[in-house]
Amino acid sequence: MPGKPLQITPEQQRQFDEDGFFLVEDALTPAEVEELIEVVDELYAKYRKERNLEPHEAFQIRNIVAIHPRFRALIDHPKILPLVVDVLGFNIQIRTSHMDVRPPMRQEDAQKDLGARDSFFPWHSDGPNFGWPSVNGVIPYMEMKIGYYLTDLTQHNSGAICVVRGSHRRSQKDAAGNYIVDPADIVEVNVRPGTALVWRTALIHAVTPNLAGHPRKCLYYGYNHRWIRPSDYDHQDASVLADCTPIQLQLLGELGTGSTLYSGEDPLVHPVSRYWRPRDEDIPLKAWAEERAA
Repeated sequence: MPGKPLQITPEQQRQFDEDGFFLVEDALTPAEVEELIEVVDELYAKYRKERNLEPHEAFQIRNIVAIHPRFRALIDHPKILPLVVDVLGFNIQIRTSHMDVRPPMRQEDAQKDLGARDSFFPWHSDGPNFGWPSVNGVIPYMEMKIGYYLTDLTQHNSGAICVVRGSHRRSQKDAAGNYIVDPADIVEVNVRPGTALVWRTALIHAVTPNLAGHPRKCLYYGYNHRWIRPSDYDHQDASVLADCTPIQLQLLGELGTGSTLYSGEDPLVHPVSRYWRPRDEDIPLKAWAEERAA
């Protein structure tokens, strides 16, 4: 990692370490928000028809970096990438990317307690099937996410994410397997369009019902270390990678050089995955970060 922070402030770092999240207002310009909403609306209309979704049904699609170049361009957004490197390092990749649309709900679907097991969106923390390894119930720091919010979520019960402050630092479940949630620690992320949420996915989280008069539209990008498998893809299609920069190639799970030789040539450790023992040229974010930290 670089010797000094690229962009993160001491207060943001404190919030990320202690609370598990912080907000970046105006991460996206109004023009960027408008362009992204156009793409979201176009895709939502297409998939809603294909999947025969009802007007009130929530929609999500994964690996959006492979679906549209506007989504792909966000993986190294200049306002956000330095923060990602500050909190996770430079040997990273996209683990997941998804587009979420949550239309206004029917009142009868929103009667359960927030995050209840039998609700539309139970409390949980992100992770693979069978869970992350843990130490005394505490999940090590494995990954983080950026949430980009494209619609107004300032109103209570507008479909905003709720995070349980500090829940990444403790055991998350009781003996019966229920998530331990102190109402005093629940933070409803009520934000304006263009705001980004920088957060640890080990935070317990849920979503409020959307009882506002408009759909909630947002994008999520999960980043993890390159020696962990991504969840949305094995390798991206060549057509997705064709016009990418070296840094984008790295973030999309490839070697930054564009090489397809994924085993190293060191005779002492051959074969060895270059995701496990990368060369400097495989991870162009390293030089990028070191230059900016100089």
